[in-house]
Amino acid sequence: MHFAIQKEALVKALRDVSNAIATRVVQPILSNVLVESVDSVTMRFTGTDLDLTIRALCPAVVYNTGSITLPGKKLLEVVSKLPNDLVTFQVNMETMETTVTCVKSKFTLTGLTADDYPRLAENKTGDAFKMPADVLRRAIVQTSFAAATYDLSSILGGVYLFVHDGVFEATATDGSRLAHRREELTISTAVVRKTEDGLEAEGESEAAKTGTATMERPVGLKAIVPARACTELLKVMDAKDPAARLRLAVVDGQITFETDHHYLCTRLIGGEYPRYHELFPGDYTHLARFKRDEMLSAVERVAVMSDERTNLVKFHFEGDILQISSNTPDVGRAQEEVSVEFEGTSLDIAVNVRYVVDVLHKLSSTEVRLEMTGALKPLIFKGESEENYKYLLMPVQAR
Repeated sequence: MHFAIQKEALVKALRDVSNAIATRVVQPILSNVLVESVDSVTMRFTGTDLDLTIRALCPAVVYNTGSITLPGKKLLEVVSKLPNDLVTFQVNMETMETTVTCVKSKFTLTGLTADDYPRLAENKTGDAFKMPADVLRRAIVQTSFAAATYDLSSILGGVYLFVHDGVFEATATDGSRLAHRREELTISTAVVRKTEDGLEAEGESEAAKTGTATMERPVGLKAIVPARACTELLKVMDAKDPAARLRLAVVDGQITFETDHHYLCTRLIGGEYPRYHELFPGDYTHLARFKRDEMLSAVERVAVMSDERTNLVKFHFEGDILQISSNTPDVGRAQEEVSVEFEGTSLDIAVNVRYVVDVLHKLSSTEVRLEMTGALKPLIFKGESEENYKYLLMPVQAR
């Protein structure tokens, strides 16, 4: 086996797949990266801990085909320190030794046979569908941060993806807050065209070609995806191409995501997700509108003096002023005022300031609206220009 790859492209591929490598190794081969040739100009790298699998394709010059597994973290460390030039790999398939050379640098790594590497789930054509990668990326960014971090294996430790009749929803909650995004996608039917030799060929509809938010075909999907997998998916998705499309499939209790250059597979979290639609109030009695950046800056300043255990700050709405305050006994107090457009009688609410900061960072609107129905009732954050997104936050009992 013999191939060569540019250093920058190789480092990017290895970083992507190394995030899936097992940290606590039960099987030694799970600390390795699977390196295999696809064709004469493409190499494929794979990392897995059996729960999460990431693959990356990388342009290369392949002189002799083959496959091997190499120590993932060590390989990435070696390649990262090489000069920015062509990196050449030569593998002795009998001894499993791999020589890595670049300019004047030379390293030798001992690998393991690829035959012992775990077999991975593949997308089945009949079970897969395509949707805009940008829609999924935005949904995960605005929801995954609200998933629980205290129990990663429970349903609250994941992002719930729901697809039905062209409606796509992403939801995450940790029991104290809930982030929800909804998109309506046009169903993109295949267009049949005649080829020069008289045969029929399927192509994409005009809507798909023009970048309209479309799905390949009507499908149903209910899946709770671990938050960790969602974080890794964001890293490998190409944010530079808004027209990119991503292929999804659920296979044997796993979900797969596939782009032109990456493939990610993860085990789903089992269980029935809460009926989150019922948690959002049907109406509100108080409404506040404010500038996102102004509010974020004020909240972050007041948060400095909040209790490190409770992260509690108090909001006092009255007239066109929101007074934000925090108090930690034996440490100090903080208070700040923010101009708001407020509708309703004066209202006092206590919240976990970290949860407020999180959502203000994720909203892209310059103007934010906050809907409230009482001191101990849910708060609903919405961006004025983001009608598809809402964030529910439960207040806390202030003493």
